[in-house]
Order: sequence, then structure tokens, then C-alpha cells
Amino acid sequence: MTESPDLSIVLTGRNDNYGGDFNTRLVRTLRFNWGAISERHISCEVILVEWNPIQGRPTLIELTRAELPDIPAERFRGYLVDRQYHGAYTLNPKLDYLEYVAKNVGIRRARGGVVLVTNTDIFFSRGVVDALAGGALEANVVYRAARIDLALGTDQSRVTWEGLEDASSHAHRPTLEPPFYAGGSGDFVLIDRGSWRQLRGYNEVYRAARAGVDHNFLVKAYGCGYRIVDLGSPVYHVNHPGSYRISKTVLEGAAAEAAWGKRRWASRTVVYDNPENWGLGHAPERELRGGARYLDFDWKAVPPIADLRRVVLPLRRPGGAAEAKEL
Repeated sequence: MTESPDLSIVLTGRNDNYGGDFNTRLVRTLRFNWGAISERHISCEVILVEWNPIQGRPTLIELTRAELPDIPAERFRGYLVDRQYHGAYTLNPKLDYLEYVAKNVGIRRARGGVVLVTNTDIFFSRGVVDALAGGALEANVVYRAARIDLALGTDQSRVTWEGLEDASSHAHRPTLEPPFYAGGSGDFVLIDRGSWRQLRGYNEVYRAARAGVDHNFLVKAYGCGYRIVDLGSPVYHVNHPGSYRISKTVLEGAAAEAAWGKRRWASRTVVYDNPENWGLGHAPERELRGGARYLDFDWKAVPPIADLRRVVLPLRRPGGAAEAKEL
């Protein structure tokens, strides 16, 4: 086993052409971000989790690995999750992708001292790379970055810092507000690995939606006494048809349900406590040709359909830290 890296970047997806050019967006952003990280000599690994893979198509892991040979094999780890897990996990038969359970799979297996969970269409800013290289990140702090949406049709074939920073190419420039610093939360959450494990990742108790799960994590972290901090520099999102911001007022009914699941749930008020086998911790693993890992299906790795003991209240400890208390 190689020496553990300082940083793990967790990405998830499937070869489903989401947004029309999903694979292209993934390769372009990862190539740019890896190049920027390498220039700063940041010890880093990339973890790509493929959830509910589509039968009859090449895996996203294979395609990405072939397109990005500059990432050393020991620094690119792919996890292919057996399709049966989606059917066993989901509490919404219309939803075909459990984004945050997939992210938990990667978070649980990350080796880096700090773990950045982001998306496959996000470019890092100079300031984000500076923060990752600076060595000044604190433990027990949730770091967030505001997401700037790049205008539809913006050319990303040759990305530069100057092009990303050009305000004329920005479609949406939000700011983050305390206490949760929410807004595009799924695009950037950076925490030390120990804190991710203490918090047990994103909500796996409520599995009928992917919308709102990112905000719900911030609610839990804040309720458990963690500081949430704006890193002070943005990330850039490649806008595309089908993105939540563009489509949330357009898609309704079955189309919205398939894309995001139940959008109106108590994501801003419920606190959860995942079981100790969160992130498919009990799933059997085996190595595939090319070095990827396959998570074989086993019912022992699947949480119960309903477990009200896992809906909890935050219990603050002396000194500011906290733990979850079951109702």
C-alpha cells in the first residue's frame, strides 16, 4: 500500500449521459483540478464511486481512467457498486441514483487526512487550491465554498484561471450566509477524515431523495457542534441542461421525481444518526481487472427500510463537541 495522501477527493456518477455531456464535464474538470493540485505538490488521491451502473455500457471508471493517464494508478481508486444495492437501498422507486449514499461509499474508504466531497462538473479556484496547499485547515471544521455557475455555452475546451474568473462568463454568483453556509452544498464540503467518520457521512436514514441531503448534512454538523466556515474562495460549476438550479422550476411530476426524488422533506430540521455500517461498510469487496474495486451485493450491508431510532436530537458535549442522542 502506498503512503496515505494528505487529501482525498470523492466523486460519484454513472455512465448515463446526465446533462447531455456528463463524461466530458467529468474529464475536463478533473484534468484541470488534478493539474492545479499537482503543480502545488499536494499529495492527493481521487476516489470515483459508480452507483447503479448501467448494464451494457462501459463503466464510468474505465472511461475516466483511460482519459486521464496522468493520474497515477495508485492515486485513482474506483469503486463499482453492484446494481442490486440501489434497489435494496432506495425508498423511492422512481429515483435511479442515490448520490449521497454513493458519496458515503467514497468517504468511508478515503485515506486522506482531509476529504473533499465535490461533483464531477466543478472547477476549483486559485483560492481553493491555495487553501488545500497551505496546510492551515483545522480539524473539526466544515469548510464550504460558494459555487459560481458558468453561463451555458461557455467554452471549457481550454480552461484557464483567467477564463474562470472572468465575471462576464458567470451566470450566477451566490454568497454563503451563516450559520449553515448552504447553497450548492453538494459541490464542495471539506472536512478532516476523523470528523467525517464521527458524523458518519450524509443521511442514509431518509433515502427517498437526493435533493436537500447536502443541506441536511450541514444541519447535522452544526447541531453537533461543528463550526461551518466559508473558505473565502469559490468553485466554478459547468452549467448544463438538467442541472437543479435551471430545472427545478421546470421539471415536475415523474421527471422531477426521477432526477431528485422527494424535494419537499424536512431536510432543514431533521438530524440523523447513520448506523455504524454506513457507506456500505459491510459490503464484500473484490478487485477487478484494472485495479477498480467491486462491491458485491449482500443484504447484511443494507440498512432497514425504517429505523426511527436513527432520527435523533443533537447532544452538545462540554467544550463544544457533540454526539447524537437517539430519541
